[in-house]
Amino acid sequence: MTRSGRNVAVAALLIAASAAGAQETSENLCRQAPRLSEGAASGPGRIVGAGRVRFVRDGLARKGCPDADPACAAQGYLVPGDRVVLGERRKAYVCATFPQMKTGLDTTGWLPEAVVAPELAPPVTREAWLGVWRRVEARIAIEAGAEPGTVAIDGSATWGAGDPERAQRGSVHLGEIGGTVAPADGALSFAMGEKGTLPLAKGGEFDCKVWMRRVGPWLVADDNLACGGLNVSFRGVYRREGT
Repeated sequence: MTRSGRNVAVAALLIAASAAGAQETSENLCRQAPRLSEGAASGPGRIVGAGRVRFVRDGLARKGCPDADPACAAQGYLVPGDRVVLGERRKAYVCATFPQMKTGLDTTGWLPEAVVAPELAPPVTREAWLGVWRRVEARIAIEAGAEPGTVAIDGSATWGAGDPERAQRGSVHLGEIGGTVAPADGALSFAMGEKGTLPLAKGGEFDCKVWMRRVGPWLVADDNLACGGLNVSFRGVYRREGT
């Protein structure tokens, strides 16, 4: 093999190794609430067993994680009885979000699947959607729609509003969602077209698209990052006001 041929072969191996590493990191990533737009399963769960249960680092924080290696253990922990939002699974781990009701902040990370018991989700009525739902920098109000079985959604979100310097210089980015849709099986989705609400499949490439699911006492939302200014997203876990 010529020198140039060897160089090409080495380069190909490096590219393949890099791609494999990137794939592993991507597959092990667990830092946000379930991405409903990708069809990730989402449901309520509860921590079982005895003693503290530590979150487990993902592959981006440490190569090879999640794993039983003590080096993969994170600082955050939960205790039996804590309720979580469950997402995707990898090996013996489940990606879970713990909504902190007092602070409004969330913790997301891998948990050993053996210490998380999925909860049965009762049927979700239209009334279960109604109310004002909040998370940090976002608010979603849901009312009964004019047509039977429908709900009317009105939401607003910001990016950067929590930074006083950014707010002072007017660099806060804004986003809005709105539509009327009929939920089914505890979930709903829609696109925002120029003439109103559209089924998701009929939304254009650059239209705002929204997914929502009722999970336990929470509302989980996701979007396609086209519902407002740069970095604005409605994705996250919301708590209903007054609960």
